[in-house]
Amino acid sequence: MTDSTPLEKADRFVGDDSLSDLIFDNIPDYAFIKDDQLRIVKANSAFRSMYPEEAREKIIGYTTLDSYQPEEVEEFIKDDKKALETGYAECLEIINFPDGGVRTLFTRKKRFYDANGATFILGLSSDVTEREHLVAQLKRSNEALDEFAYIASHDLKAPLNAISKLVTWIDEDYGDELPEGAKENFDLIQQRVSRMSKLLHDLLIYSRVNRKHSENETFEFSEFTKEIYDSIDIEAKLKLECTSLIVTLPKTALEVVTRNLISNSLKHHDCENGSLIIHVKESPEEYEIHFIDDGPGIPPEYREKVFEMFQTLKPRDQQEGSGMGLAIIKKVLNFYGGSVDIVDSNVGTEFVIKWPKVDTRVNPN
Repeated sequence: MTDSTPLEKADRFVGDDSLSDLIFDNIPDYAFIKDDQLRIVKANSAFRSMYPEEAREKIIGYTTLDSYQPEEVEEFIKDDKKALETGYAECLEIINFPDGGVRTLFTRKKRFYDANGATFILGLSSDVTEREHLVAQLKRSNEALDEFAYIASHDLKAPLNAISKLVTWIDEDYGDELPEGAKENFDLIQQRVSRMSKLLHDLLIYSRVNRKHSENETFEFSEFTKEIYDSIDIEAKLKLECTSLIVTLPKTALEVVTRNLISNSLKHHDCENGSLIIHVKESPEEYEIHFIDDGPGIPPEYREKVFEMFQTLKPRDQQEGSGMGLAIIKKVLNFYGGSVDIVDSNVGTEFVIKWPKVDTRVNPN
């Protein structure tokens, strides 16, 4: 008897059903195959283990739908039909198992054909119960933090405003009588009060981002941008150019993003004269908005860090600011399913905003 060649061994290997059965049975996910009548024709050990031992003989050849609640059956059938018609379906489902347990499964169903042309569905269900539990916990924690930030910043504004008024009155009545050293410290108090007021204002905006979804509005982009530019109270002036285009976007949310980016360009520009170009282009899926200035730019090593809370490139005594503007922008874009990035630019800074036309968070389908 002569030894088989590697190719001959490979042919026998591929044609050996025992191998595919072994692989299928040892898949850690719940794996099953259904025919076009939605009857289970094959199930692995993990799938069979969902059922009490006495019920396992009624899995193969049956739909097993009578083991579930009517509303669950409706969802199963809907996804099975979708997989049969379109070739693929996936869903996240909370299942009351036949053994009494409640688990969250991420299930993918894919259509395939056998050698005779018969139609089947291969189903794979991953148990994501623990993951979804952690996601829910994280969501509750974030909501609690947002609530705390909102209440704290809102309630702290009143006493801070009172302090600001008292300081102003003292300055007006006795400012000229203060010794030079005391005057200097008094100016620092006014500066710190102003900084704290800006910080609380930005904290309020940050905490409100996830509270309410801003509805889409249709408006002219360049007019919208120029109105924001003219309303910003910063001495520096840049030559503004922006695209004229009718857009449909959540105007209130876009204003938060645009105001912060324009303020950044004005505040950080290091020359008396400069330019700010705001260019928007539209595709079937999204709007892409570029904010390009010719200021000092942001070094590559800080381009991720600047989107974190309370981050500034200069000490606050040199450049006033809460360090939250870019963090607010990132949170807004995340909320609406978009993105913000800083791209390489020979001069200055270029921010690229991508804003989807359909909010996948609100309209997942």
